[in-house]
Amino acid sequence: MNTVYEMLPVADLTAQRTVSSRNRAPNTPSRESMEQDAADAEAILKGANLAEKLSPKTAYEATEKYLIETRPMNAESKISESSVNTMRQKGIRKPHYTRLFLLDQHIIFQAACCLPLEVIAASLNGKPVSGRILFCHHTDETGGKLVYEFSGRGTEMIIDVRRGESTKAQRLIFKGIGY
Repeated sequence: MNTVYEMLPVADLTAQRTVSSRNRAPNTPSRESMEQDAADAEAILKGANLAEKLSPKTAYEATEKYLIETRPMNAESKISESSVNTMRQKGIRKPHYTRLFLLDQHIIFQAACCLPLEVIAASLNGKPVSGRILFCHHTDETGGKLVYEFSGRGTEMIIDVRRGESTKAQRLIFKGIGY
């Protein structure tokens, strides 16, 4: 089966990390939120036709997470009103998770957030990796959902993900993925 893969920019491993200025207590997920995330993840894998091939038990969680600079804020990169409203909603919790799966000769990345999600760069053991979107969806009610397939092999995966129209991106590092 021939597929067309998009080329992503290489994750800049020297990108400056951003320190959060918020003083919040460590957020330990409740049992209900973990169950909500698991149910949501399973439903999204069904939407990407991967539910029968992947199991939450085989998922890799990110070992490190950082905020990194992606572009300076300017007049052209204003956050839309709908994104601001989505960020400020407090009542209903939207699923938040990021994980990686190994499937045959491919690495599958799955994420959910309250904002739209986009993979902006990726590296596998320091080498650029190409990929394709298997599922991408966003609504104000359910948040953003993303399932992304990468090609390649390795034991460390670095993925840079942008959430919404943010001026910063999150870096996720998955180590020891055993591939």
